[in-house]
Amino acid sequence: MGHTDTSTKAAAQLALLVDYFVELRASSPGGGRRSPTRSIENTAPLNVATLSHIHASVREIKEYVDIESPGTMEPLPKDPAGVYDWCIRNTEHDDEAVKRRRDTLIYRQYLEHKILAGDVKIVRRHRCPGCGTVGLHWRASVGSAVCRNRNCRTPDGLASTWTLAHLAAENIADKEKRSRRAT
Repeated sequence: MGHTDTSTKAAAQLALLVDYFVELRASSPGGGRRSPTRSIENTAPLNVATLSHIHASVREIKEYVDIESPGTMEPLPKDPAGVYDWCIRNTEHDDEAVKRRRDTLIYRQYLEHKILAGDVKIVRRHRCPGCGTVGLHWRASVGSAVCRNRNCRTPDGLASTWTLAHLAAENIADKEKRSRRAT
């Protein structure tokens, strides 16, 4: 299903949030920039909203594994970005439905991380689930992607909107279809 590629992207994006949005870069005495210290406790000020997002993401993954694979004995990694590989390792022997939900969860979080980091164009890569056109746009005010096709409307006549969870589910379903066709 390509979960390794998606989990690697999600982990990299979460690490970016930790490095640049929680652990704010500090100036060195010479005026240049120095790398963050990788310790959340040693830096201030920090972006509390991003820190809350990171904690919520890790908590959601842990709760998912606790529900789907309750006998998991492996401890949760200390590095937030390692939580995706941990999740995959602890659900790799579960049935396909569990793996599909896991991959959808990881991909949805990847989209959330990208949007939080300011890359709202990530939703443009997805086809509209309603009409199939490419070119969704992120609308922060409603927290969802909006189809710009004038013919793609709700029964009320409003533009069709799609949650990140819906886009993630569609993306994983498309990957499954492509992998089945390839074999």
